[in-house]
Amino acid sequence: MLNKSRLENLSDGLFAIVLTLIVFDITIPTVVGVHSNTALIAELISLLPLLVEFVLSFLVLTMFWISHNYFYTYFATTINREVMLLNLLYLAFISLIPFSARVLGTYFGAPLAADIYGLNVFLISFTNLLCLIYAIRSHEIETNVSSRLLKQAKIRSYLTLSSALVGIFVAWVSFSLALLFFVLPLMFNIVPGTLTAMEKLFGFQLD
Repeated sequence: MLNKSRLENLSDGLFAIVLTLIVFDITIPTVVGVHSNTALIAELISLLPLLVEFVLSFLVLTMFWISHNYFYTYFATTINREVMLLNLLYLAFISLIPFSARVLGTYFGAPLAADIYGLNVFLISFTNLLCLIYAIRSHEIETNVSSRLLKQAKIRSYLTLSSALVGIFVAWVSFSLALLFFVLPLMFNIVPGTLTAMEKLFGFQLD
């Protein structure tokens, strides 16, 4: 059995670094010529794509950090070499977010830029799902975790994965809609009681 706290500390540290790096793309604009309010406003408006990229990436990273924290707090009892390697692969894709976000902000509006970002989100979602599935099948799950919580965790993972995939294809039709699909899973991963509300709305049961 490996030390779970070391893995959690490494993960939290990397998330903190990546969350810091994504803001570095937003630099103070240099106004050429007369330093007027009009010129400054024009320069600030030019930063809007980078600001959108920052907000989007911050929300996406927040969603994955909460999911990661929830998994190792409530589900994973111990970790073995396989779980550790899957987590490191997960962190590798997390660390690519500043790059894909920079591409998105620089070429804002280009479908290919959205796809590069979406592929990054998809790969993070995929490795996150692999960690959960492996933990369940290898019995690395807390014995007191109810089947309902496990089903909800799997649904959230599949929703995040499928939403990123849909966003990749939608980017060629609507760039803005693609970005919406990338952040759509936030509702199911952050807002408490969302899946329970869906159960009541559509009349299905996870028990």
